[in-house]
Amino acid sequence: MALRVAAYCRVSTDQDDQLNSLQNQKRYFEEYINRQTDWKLYAVFADEGLSGTSSQNRPAFQQMMAAARAGEIDLILTKEVSRFARNTVDTLAHTRELSKRGVGVVFINDNIDTRQNDGEFRLTIMASVAQEESRKTSERVKWGQKRSMENGVVFGCNNMYGYELKNGKLFVRRGEDEVVRLIFHKFLNEGKGTHVIARELYEAGIAPPKAKDKPWSAVMILRILRNEKYCGDLRQKKSYTPNYLDHRKVLNDGKEGQVYLRDHHEAIVPREMFERVQEELKRRAPTDKQKGRYSNRYWCSGKIFCGCCGARFVPKNRERPGGFVYRVWVCHAKGHFGNRKLDAQGKVVGCNMRSVNDRTVCACMEYLVGLLRMDFDRVIDEVIGLVHGTEAEQGAEELDGLLEQQKRLLEKKDAVLDAYFEGTITKDEMERLRAKYDTELERAEKRLSTLNRLAEDEAKSRHDLEELRGFLKKRGLQSEALFGELLDKMTVQEDNVTVRLNGLPVVFWLRYETSGLAEEYRTEITECEIVTEEQPSCRV
Repeated sequence: MALRVAAYCRVSTDQDDQLNSLQNQKRYFEEYINRQTDWKLYAVFADEGLSGTSSQNRPAFQQMMAAARAGEIDLILTKEVSRFARNTVDTLAHTRELSKRGVGVVFINDNIDTRQNDGEFRLTIMASVAQEESRKTSERVKWGQKRSMENGVVFGCNNMYGYELKNGKLFVRRGEDEVVRLIFHKFLNEGKGTHVIARELYEAGIAPPKAKDKPWSAVMILRILRNEKYCGDLRQKKSYTPNYLDHRKVLNDGKEGQVYLRDHHEAIVPREMFERVQEELKRRAPTDKQKGRYSNRYWCSGKIFCGCCGARFVPKNRERPGGFVYRVWVCHAKGHFGNRKLDAQGKVVGCNMRSVNDRTVCACMEYLVGLLRMDFDRVIDEVIGLVHGTEAEQGAEELDGLLEQQKRLLEKKDAVLDAYFEGTITKDEMERLRAKYDTELERAEKRLSTLNRLAEDEAKSRHDLEELRGFLKKRGLQSEALFGELLDKMTVQEDNVTVRLNGLPVVFWLRYETSGLAEEYRTEITECEIVTEEQPSCRV
């Protein structure tokens, strides 16, 4: 059978010359593979303008790996190690995974074939060299950017409200500068808060920052009030990348030197006004005691979502006649805009999703914790059945048969060779029979690999579930602290809620009924079902 061969190529920038290089690489691989009589071109996977230091952010690479895991590829070609990955750990992890699945990787320029005995040794050396070159390149780029910043060149995206970035310079964007001055005036001279200013701008029909697809918010207003660029100064390196391998940016808390240039560009607000606003922000800032009150205030904060619009639920305190105060969770879109409608710009805002009593949220968690403690074995069986299906169970019965088949095929290959040496069959007959048995052996080995993977996945799921059981046994009484550690996400639907717990790859679908008022308010769980994924309750 012809080998199913794929190729992978990548360029790290999307400039024209690099893209031309990518097209040349793709054409080269297609012609190279088609010239081999015993090869069949599966596909050429190509990533444009993406770094090789991490495989997670390369979609074509991930598609290729998925095809290999599905048994659709026998061999992968790539130009050199640095095109495959510039991260030594990624390179070895992926090539080892591919080898276990019977897929080889050939690095043409480096003359490395992972199917050979010394392939991994040579690959480790070349991958380390590629990673070190990536580190040096990162250091050179950072050094060059720092020198450019000191010379006044502005880095960043052209999405700052009030300014336009062209060729490393900031220019005032007329029209938006008036809005910026209005925001500073409302805050300083009229004494209004950020929430009020955001609402007034929205009601006036003023378009929000272009980079946002949401209406004006208090966070947007606060960022404008604190940004030194509006008084003509420039601060750069507010964030930095500590690890060149994952490209993750973090807030610069002083570990990396910042660049601050005074009177760098045309100001939108006077410096005196900007400095007075900073003093006023400090004066209005909550005290440490107030911060403690609002920081991580509720165990489920940020974990409850709307099944209709996807917004987070926020807590609201309500009061009944007689002075009884209770807490409910409300969709943020509904709390901010009310029921769903079209705004002045014709955009859909608001939401019709119902609110949920805080006691109901706790009741759902109490029910699930009780279910896990009392009937954990049934939950494990349901989870394993949903996630892994019946294939893993059937595979256990099939495994012995495959091992026996593999043994018989090896014996047949030996018998064919003996028959050839004895002269009872010709060389052509011997080669034809051996090729037939090799093909059957390959199929059996691939199926064995699939069954072993399924068994490993099931064992890992059971291990994770047993860890969760141990965690629940260690925790004594049901409490909000326990609920907070256990809850991953709760989604409020039109007539039910779905709950995802940490450590479980399934969703609990709950329906409930409520009764009573004030202190007599009760929630009863009437239905519970374990499903693989939650379904949206409505469409916006």
